[in-house]
Amino acid sequence: MKKEFFNPDSVNDRESFIQFVEWLIEDRQEADDLERCDSQRYKLGGANGWQNSSISSFLEGAIAGADGQRDWANGDGGPSWKDLAVFLYLGKIYE
Repeated sequence: MKKEFFNPDSVNDRESFIQFVEWLIEDRQEADDLERCDSQRYKLGGANGWQNSSISSFLEGAIAGADGQRDWANGDGGPSWKDLAVFLYLGKIYE
């Protein structure tokens, strides 16, 4: 059973980051199942809002999304847990 949507903006520490990554894994697994069951429906876009299903396209989307956000990870001391969660979320949604 998939967890409810876990917003990357709610990530603020290691524990909430791990929870977010677990949600992301479950969300991708559910999308895989949906796409397998009805491939025609998801021909032009993935289930659950996934735009990138391979690791390479996922990481390309994350990089492109982060590059397009001028304020991403610009805090003092490097990226925060939230910044890392946003980076992964961008991999899901950014084309």
